[in-house]
Amino acid sequence: MVASLLLGIALVQGQARPTKVALADSALVPPAAVSMAGVALAVLARPEAPRIDGRLDDAAWRAAPVLDGFLQREPAEGAPATERTEARVVFTDDALFIAIRAWDSRADLISAQLSRRDEFTPSDWVGVMIDSYQDRRTAFEFAVNPLGVKRDVYLFNDSEADVSWNAVWEVATTQDAEGWSAEFRIPFSQLRFSGSGQDQIGLNVYRLLNRANEEQHWKLIPRESEGWVSQFGDLAGLAAVEPKRHLEILPYVLAQQDVFPAASNPFTSGSHSSGTIGGDIRAGLTPTFNLTATINPDFGQVEADPAVVNLTAFETFFPEQRPFFTEGVDLFRFPISRGSQEQLFYSRRIGRAPQGRADARGGYADQVLGTRIIGAGKVTGKTRGGWSSALLAALTAEENATVIDSTGVRHRDVVEPRTGYFVGRIGKEYRGGQTVLSAFGTGVARRITEPVNFLRSSAFTGGLNVINRFRDDTHRLRASVALSHVAGSAEAIDATQRSSVHYFQRPDAGYVAYDPTRTSLGGLSASAEVSKYSGGAWLWSLSAETRTPGFETNDLGFQRWAGQSWAEGSVSHRWLRPGPLARRADVRTRLVSGWTYDGERINTAWNVGTSLQFNNYWNLDVSVWNRTGGLRTDALRGGPALTMPANTFAFLGLTTDGRNAFRVGINTSVNRFHEGSRWYSRVGTELRWRLGSRQEFIIAPQLEWETSDFQYLATEDVNGTTEYFLGDVDRKTTSLTFRGNFTFSPTLSVQLYGEPFISNASYRSYKRAVAPRADPFVDQFEVFTDDQVFTDAGGNVSIDVDGNGQPDVDLGNPNFTALSFRSNAVLRWEYRPGSTLFLVWQHNRAETLPSGDVDLGSSTRTLVNASGGNTFLVKLSYWLNLR
Repeated sequence: MVASLLLGIALVQGQARPTKVALADSALVPPAAVSMAGVALAVLARPEAPRIDGRLDDAAWRAAPVLDGFLQREPAEGAPATERTEARVVFTDDALFIAIRAWDSRADLISAQLSRRDEFTPSDWVGVMIDSYQDRRTAFEFAVNPLGVKRDVYLFNDSEADVSWNAVWEVATTQDAEGWSAEFRIPFSQLRFSGSGQDQIGLNVYRLLNRANEEQHWKLIPRESEGWVSQFGDLAGLAAVEPKRHLEILPYVLAQQDVFPAASNPFTSGSHSSGTIGGDIRAGLTPTFNLTATINPDFGQVEADPAVVNLTAFETFFPEQRPFFTEGVDLFRFPISRGSQEQLFYSRRIGRAPQGRADARGGYADQVLGTRIIGAGKVTGKTRGGWSSALLAALTAEENATVIDSTGVRHRDVVEPRTGYFVGRIGKEYRGGQTVLSAFGTGVARRITEPVNFLRSSAFTGGLNVINRFRDDTHRLRASVALSHVAGSAEAIDATQRSSVHYFQRPDAGYVAYDPTRTSLGGLSASAEVSKYSGGAWLWSLSAETRTPGFETNDLGFQRWAGQSWAEGSVSHRWLRPGPLARRADVRTRLVSGWTYDGERINTAWNVGTSLQFNNYWNLDVSVWNRTGGLRTDALRGGPALTMPANTFAFLGLTTDGRNAFRVGINTSVNRFHEGSRWYSRVGTELRWRLGSRQEFIIAPQLEWETSDFQYLATEDVNGTTEYFLGDVDRKTTSLTFRGNFTFSPTLSVQLYGEPFISNASYRSYKRAVAPRADPFVDQFEVFTDDQVFTDAGGNVSIDVDGNGQPDVDLGNPNFTALSFRSNAVLRWEYRPGSTLFLVWQHNRAETLPSGDVDLGSSTRTLVNASGGNTFLVKLSYWLNLR
């Protein structure tokens, strides 16, 4: 990788035409006053508020000072914009109005793509970002392209973004022979602006010129700055504003029809009709504190999770897509591991699939796919004094599965108890937002009955977090500590101890005592990091984290491990100025090491990588990890730890210029163990084809190959001895994700999604662990001979462990081919601001075969012929603004 470093130094040294609209009076007149650099002035709209039509000819704009002098951030940082941009701001008691004029000497080359709201397309864009709290950490972004496609984004922690946030606001655009214009109306209620004498808020205005890849800012944000909101300018003149409290109601009605193949099962009769009503409420408790509540919510328009085959001991993480939970997600984040998905709050726990199973009693049991959310609410806000708080509460219903036993008698089995959830956060900012101290807590309470006695009855976590930025906001200290406590029956806490997070039952875990009689469990998690994260060419970080064996958050959080400690250090060097071949580059290295609470090394890994953006706007990313090996505490699922050999992992990713009508992205990775026969390879490709300004097609095929010589199969008692059985498996997974986006107007679109998925697993041989820490690696196992392995006509495998010719353990049929096809089509029409009609079709089919033979053609034919179900739904919501 020294060559990569030298290459980086060498490299950096040294569409569719929019329809024109003729506007006689579209150009802005000379301003009455010009704002100072970095400080803009908003004036009262007189004699009346502008009409939002995109024509900047209203009288109110004539008295408004102009914001100009835009500078490039890309491609030539600090240089004047190649095309002139101007903006003006006026206000009324209830809204902020922004006019942006984007002059263009080549107006015939203006880029404009129609897309669904919030989709970022290769277009020209103008946008405004408003830090209404003026805390230099949070802001609301509103953007539009020349065809009127809207984007709104919530910015938090100075540089992070939540694109799922949606507000109700207005914008209109027009185009002419000299450029294009945008006119915004943003209600103060959507900004949580307190008013009451607050004269200033943070502000920035930007423009993206697609054909030149030019990014202009009114207040330039330097490339070397990792901060974003902290670099904004100011908007003054708002002291007279007295925003009103708002009350919004969004009721909905839904009709749904499920159609599936009829079968002998009485619960799959062929069709099922249902209807639902519910709604959301948003109310301003104060100008800066909002209540958001949902009653009987339905998220049928949300895309289904992708299919997966998980042969590991750990839970698969799926991102949240439900709007109620995605909006304001930053306020409910408390990470417990740096750079991972592990959090104290994982909203997918609310409304999850039931955790219990009904007893069919020799007959049939209805399948309950999800837990109904009776209601949920959250209160969020921030004071001008730097205090912020966020509270979330939710109640889910008890779910019962209907059973018809072998005699025809009906029963009701509880598969998920009624559960209450609570999340709370309170924070205080010091030193103008440079120091933030916050407290966080979660709580879960379940009404446990006998059928679900294996679940914990209560779970609580509490934590403290501090972030301190110093040395001109280039260095940062982050530290957190969290406590957890779970309680329940002995059965529930026994399951907790034996879960993949803890494995208290491991015979070689000297740091913990397994107790099947205990009824509660507690633990602690702590982490700290100090870093230089911004400014200059050199960046670095040092971090450490630890979790005691009893730390448990999975009732409302997401956690994969406990009883370990990790330390990490990283250094990177970056070049941000364009050179002969590359626009920017970086070289980075990391060292990571982990230990159990017995002081035994889990792993030590060293990484080196480089990223380049070439002058043709292609991007290359290369990364190599070398792991020295160590203990694998989960390999035998509660058995003794295995000593893993060293391995090397390599990744390469390449993407072409995103402005092109046809774009390609390729990424591939390889992982090879230095001993044994285990290796893994993955190749993924994404092809994007934009056909005109209204259609886009995305095809993303992916192939995975894996050969493993220690895939866990079972733990069995054989002749009074606990034995751990594994196999040598060859696995291949093929999937293809298709998306089609058809946009008829900025408020009317159709999205298509489909994913065929085929995964094969075929076992070649079988073994048992006999010396888990032996060196070399192959001596850890005894491989069973062909005479010891019995396979029947159904593919079921049994093992003669002691060699007496009689099977001692039955492993079932470990071979499989998993087939799945999931698809949906969603028509979305925002027929008036904030009000939406959804027409949805969902299709799902799946099949599992008792053979792992890799035959793509045969598997595809089986999938095509497999039976499937269809869901059709109509959902209509209507936004009411009551004050």
